[in-house]
Amino acid sequence: MNTYKTTMKYMGILLILLFMLTGCNHKEHAPDAAAGDKFEPIRVTAYSARSELFMEYDQPMAGEKAGFLIHLTRLADFKPVTEGSLKLIFTPAAGEPLTFTLPAPTRPGIFKVEATLANPGKYALKLITDGKGFGDEISVSEVQVLNKGEKPADGHAGGGGAIAFLKEQQWVVDFMVAQPVRKDLGSFVPTTGELVPVSNAEATVSAPLSGIISTVKQLPFIGKKVAKGEVVALIDPPIRPDGGIGQLGAAYAEAKNRVALAQKEYDRAKRLHEAKIAPLKRVEEAELTLSSARAALEPLEKAMGNVKGEGGGRIAVRAPVSGTVVEVTAGAGKGVEAGQPILRIVNTGTLWLKANIPATEIGTAGKSLNATFTVAGLTDEFKPSRLVSVGDMLDPQTRTLPVLFEVPNQSGRLKVGLFANVAIRTGSVAGALAVPKDALIEDEARWFVFIQPSGEAFDRREVKIGVEDGGFVQITSGLKGDERVVTRGAYYVKQAESAAKGGADQGHGH
Repeated sequence: MNTYKTTMKYMGILLILLFMLTGCNHKEHAPDAAAGDKFEPIRVTAYSARSELFMEYDQPMAGEKAGFLIHLTRLADFKPVTEGSLKLIFTPAAGEPLTFTLPAPTRPGIFKVEATLANPGKYALKLITDGKGFGDEISVSEVQVLNKGEKPADGHAGGGGAIAFLKEQQWVVDFMVAQPVRKDLGSFVPTTGELVPVSNAEATVSAPLSGIISTVKQLPFIGKKVAKGEVVALIDPPIRPDGGIGQLGAAYAEAKNRVALAQKEYDRAKRLHEAKIAPLKRVEEAELTLSSARAALEPLEKAMGNVKGEGGGRIAVRAPVSGTVVEVTAGAGKGVEAGQPILRIVNTGTLWLKANIPATEIGTAGKSLNATFTVAGLTDEFKPSRLVSVGDMLDPQTRTLPVLFEVPNQSGRLKVGLFANVAIRTGSVAGALAVPKDALIEDEARWFVFIQPSGEAFDRREVKIGVEDGGFVQITSGLKGDERVVTRGAYYVKQAESAAKGGADQGHGH
C-alpha cells in the first residue's frame, strides 16, 4: 500500500479517537442565547447541488438572540468551505426579510451567527455563500420563532441516527456521502484466461535450405519490431560451385518438372483405365506419385517466395509478417538444416483473449457476450473490442466452453502469454439501484451500508446485493433512492460505532 495513504489513514483514525475521547471539548457550540428556558437544540440538514448544510440552533424566541452554528461542506470533495462570506436571509410570512452577514468562517467550514427575530412565526431561511472560486445558495423551508414562555412541539430536534460522527471528524479523513444512483449493470461470471497471438499474426521463420547463418547481418533480437518483407537473416549455403540461390533454383526447377511428369502420367493412366486398357492399380500408383511430387515442390515454392539471392550466393530470408520478434532459436555462424526454425515473429498490435465459460452459463453465450479483464502488474481494466468465437464442444474435464475475444494492443503493454482474471458478462440489469463497492461493509456474511439521516448522525442498514459491475453494486433491498449513503470512508463510521459501543461519548452539548 502507498506509504503516504497508509500514514494519512492512521492519522485520520487517531484524530477520530481524539475527538471521541475529548467529546464536547472539541465540539463547536452554538452561540449562547439569552437566558431563559433551554430546549433540545434543533438540527437541520439541507442540500443544494454543490453543498451540504448542517445547522444547529437553540429554539429562537421572539425578540431574543438566537445562536446558529452552521457547518458548510462542499459536496465535490466533502471538505469544509474555508473562505468567503455567508449571508442569512430570514423571510417571514408577512413583512420584510431580515439579513445577517458574516464576512468569513469562524473556523474552516463553521460559521457562528447570533440573530434576533422580533416577531414570532415561521420564517423561510436562505443561506448564500460567496467566496473565491465557490458560491452557493441553500434554502431551509422553515425556522419557527416562538413567543417567550411558549414550548416547541415534540419531535422537532431533527437529529436522527444512532452513530455520531462529527463534521470536524468527517473533514479530516477521506470521506464522502452521496445518494445511490440508477445504472444499467451487467452480471458477470469470473474466470481465468490467457493472451495469445491472433491466428494469422504469428509466423515461424525457418531456413529454406541447409547452410550457415551468416555473420554479415546480425539476427534480430527479442523484442525488435520487423516489417513484412524485411530481411531478417542471411544464410551462407554449403561451399559448392552450384550453391546458394542457384542451388535452390535448380532444386525448385527439378521439382516442378517432376510434378509435370507425374501429372502427365496420371492423366494418361486415367484415360487408359477409362478405356479399360489399364487396371485401376496403375491409376492409383500414378496418383500417389503425383501427390509426392507436389509435396516436394510446396516447400521449395515457399522458399523461392521468401528468399532472394545476395552477393556471394547468400540467401536472404525475409519476414512473412510484420510484428515483434519473440523468440530466436539460431545463432550467427551456426549451421541450420532446411526447415529448421530461425526465429518467431508475432504481431501483437491485436491479441486474442482465450477464456472459458462454465457449462451452466452456455445459454447466455451469444453474439452479445463481452468481457473485461485485468492482468498482474497493470492496474488498468481492459476491454476486448469484440467477441471472435464461442466453441461448440465442452471440455470434458473442466465442463467449460472456450471463448475468444479480440483485444486491441497498439500500446504494446499487454504481452503474449500473460494470464488474465476475466469477468465475462452474461446478462444485464436495467436501471438498477446501485452504490459504489466501497460503500459496502461485510459482517458475518451479511452486507451493510451506513446511511446519513442527519449531518452528524448515521445508521447501520442491512442491505441485499445483486450484480456488480464497474465498481458499482446493485442493491436489491434495504435502501431507498433518496437516502444518503457513506460511499467513501465507511470504515471510519464503523470505528465510531465501535467506539460508541465501547462507552466513548462524543457529546453534543451546547
